[in-house]
Amino acid sequence: MTAGPASPQRLALAGPRGPIAYERWGDSRPPLLLLAGLGSRVRLWGELPRLLAERFTVLAPDNRGVGGSRGGDAFTIAGAADDAAEVIAHAGFASASLLGVSMGGLLACATAIRHPARVERLVAVSCAARLTPSHLRVLRFFELVMNRMAPEEAGEALMAFAFSAAFADRYPGFVDQAARLYSLDREDVPGALAQVQALRAGWDLRQEAAGIACPTLVVAGELDPLVPASATRELAAAIPGARYREVPNAAHSVLAEGGAALLAEVIEFLQT
Repeated sequence: MTAGPASPQRLALAGPRGPIAYERWGDSRPPLLLLAGLGSRVRLWGELPRLLAERFTVLAPDNRGVGGSRGGDAFTIAGAADDAAEVIAHAGFASASLLGVSMGGLLACATAIRHPARVERLVAVSCAARLTPSHLRVLRFFELVMNRMAPEEAGEALMAFAFSAAFADRYPGFVDQAARLYSLDREDVPGALAQVQALRAGWDLRQEAAGIACPTLVVAGELDPLVPASATRELAAAIPGARYREVPNAAHSVLAEGGAALLAEVIEFLQT
């Protein structure tokens, strides 16, 4: 796949819940909104927006509470879904396809539930339909890391769970780069902790997910220690007609571990 535009536009809007900053890659192709995980700015995506911009007009916001989306109302799942819909409208589109990973996958599903007319196709990766006791412990771990470690160290610590051991051993430089991309800026720690608190309050989309009518692809890593594949499989089962794809031997960062073959599969789904 040929690379897309070399650099994005950095845009911002004054949403009803507060400021939202996002990057826009490209201009004349079908829109694709990327929703990243817990505590994430748009930079977490690394090279992916540039690559996807060969096929799509890519929109990638900072999550509520971090980066250019600091300030305004406190983070909530419903509010973040509303933010996503605001970005689509601000970019001049009636609707877009959504690709969300980890917490971003949950937010993508919530957007499809709350704003069905805004969502053309949905890809939800490494996420769960509901909060379980195991997820609660994972969120407590994130809270401890963010509270007790220097922000630049947090990304390094979390890489122990982001990739499978086999992938980390084979591509140590890639994992080092991912740690740098994920490391929190100090001013983002309060917003990231607010996201943790909102998630710890709980969610259960199983009943509402039955109303998702757009074509949906749900992706999990077989060895994901943060969101077990069984939890992601449960989400897929709750969405009528959803396609489920489990990547063998992959952990939480399944889009990276799945490599070019998985990315091509996702693109094909989004363009079908």
